[in-house]
Amino acid sequence: MADNTRLAREVGAKIKYLRQKRGLSQEALALSCDMNPAFLGHVERGMRSPTLNTLQRICDGLGITLTELLLTEPDEDHGSAGNAAAIQHVTDRMRQLTPNQAVHVAELVEQVCCLLEDAGQ
Repeated sequence: MADNTRLAREVGAKIKYLRQKRGLSQEALALSCDMNPAFLGHVERGMRSPTLNTLQRICDGLGITLTELLLTEPDEDHGSAGNAAAIQHVTDRMRQLTPNQAVHVAELVEQVCCLLEDAGQ
């Protein structure tokens, strides 16, 4: 049960982070998703666990995929919000590339990660 609550809080925090990053109010995002703003607030605070269909509507409103939403979560209490922001920045940039360019960038990222791991960083 605690894992479900933690997951709901993490997903909600990510939705809130992405909404704020895009300069959207809760009401604006909720209206674009055809949902009650109070319900969206409960989702953002981890008080409600939305269905996959509802998560997809939220993702559509944010202009992201469900995969992007679930890939990383900002956890401000543990200092990884900067990490989530960096990942989101790279994701946003990758979406602007052609599929072939994206494959090359992914290969470069993999090589850099391996180098960092080998260097102990």
